Amino acid sequence: MANEEKKSGKKSVVFLIIIGLILAVAGGVLTYLTSPKYVATTAIKQVQDAMTSLVNQRTETGLEDNYKTTGTIDFNLTSDYFASLSTLDPEYATISNLLRNLTATENNITLVQDKDNKRLFVNYDSKLNGQNLINAKYLVEDATEYYHLEGVTPSYINNGNNNYFESLNSATTTNENRTYIIEKVAESAINNLKDEYLSTKYEDNYKVIMITLSNKQKAEYINNILQDLKQDSKANQILTGYNSEFSSLKVSEKDLEGMDDLDIHIYLDQLTTQVKRYEIYPSDGEGIVYSKEDGQDVLSFVSGDEKSGQDVEKINFTITKSGEKTDVAITDQDNTSLGSISITKTSTNYDIIMNFTSGTTVINLGYNSQLTNLEKASSYNKNTTLTINISADATTIIDGTITYNTTTTSDTSITEDISTSQLASTLTEEQNALIEQQLTNMMTTLIS
Repeated sequence: MANEEKKSGKKSVVFLIIIGLILAVAGGVLTYLTSPKYVATTAIKQVQDAMTSLVNQRTETGLEDNYKTTGTIDFNLTSDYFASLSTLDPEYATISNLLRNLTATENNITLVQDKDNKRLFVNYDSKLNGQNLINAKYLVEDATEYYHLEGVTPSYINNGNNNYFESLNSATTTNENRTYIIEKVAESAINNLKDEYLSTKYEDNYKVIMITLSNKQKAEYINNILQDLKQDSKANQILTGYNSEFSSLKVSEKDLEGMDDLDIHIYLDQLTTQVKRYEIYPSDGEGIVYSKEDGQDVLSFVSGDEKSGQDVEKINFTITKSGEKTDVAITDQDNTSLGSISITKTSTNYDIIMNFTSGTTVINLGYNSQLTNLEKASSYNKNTTLTINISADATTIIDGTITYNTTTTSDTSITEDISTSQLASTLTEEQNALIEQQLTNMMTTLIS
């Protein structure tokens, strides 16, 4: 009997040791999972995933890198309000004339990109009531950019080196490049996140992980990320293609003068360790708050600080997703409705309807883009319409549409002649003055 009690006692001790070890390990895991570095790292990875998903949300046409797009932009805008007041105030007359003249313009755009041969061509031609308003051309060839403004010089103007195509090569697409940059920025942001930027506090039932960056630390953090991108050959090549000065790009503390410390707060439920809320304060008394409430995403723009006695003002965007549709309810700090946004997206259609109300002012905006007649790697059409209706005190301020209709094909032929191009450095004072005059004349014509 005594032996059995001894055995039972030993088993109890072993059991308690095992339980203790389990609790110690669990506690260690829990501590790690709620540590400032782990939580901040996870948050950065979530942002990376969201951005990558956004970049990849588009229909693959097979004409992402080699294509020719021809299109027209049509304005149909009216305003009885500005028209009726145009005789009373020159500023009203300027707006009324601009809307009327834009509606009378014919706008044609041609865009050709030949990634394989590193050539790019853009042509914008606009006429007002049948008369030339502006005709501008832009060309990239042999890593050199050229431009031509009708009426200034008979030939193209050579504007020097252009590194756009350094960001592209035959093995990658533009979309893959964007995804790669997002990945590398996130990776560097995690690696350069120093413990001294991080701290912890407890608030109500939350453990709050805080990332605080002074202007000096912001400059240090940004420059460390930039340095990592410069040292990565592929990232450096891509970004140099978009900005030829990328290799010398640097941020100083002086560049950030006048800015407040950046504060990012991540709220974790102390019991479940789940992230419940993110807060970003780019300046004192102003912030952005993101949270999940009852299965809905809520994004709030906040100004004021209750604790310091300031009145808090909020604009809340409550986001509800259902299949291909996303609905957004917009409210203020008192839960008064300010409007709504409805977004519907399919592989060939993108539709947004926005309604905003502020006092007696009502703003209704619509955006619709339809992809039709898709023959992959061959051609497709895209019709895009922006609808605008703004009224105040039941009076229509602006009403109408802007449409952009295009046809895209696989034809990448560019027939521009640059053999007689003129170096930009050799332009005379008269020619430089003529360029400025052309642009001034265009704006003057539109508002007259």
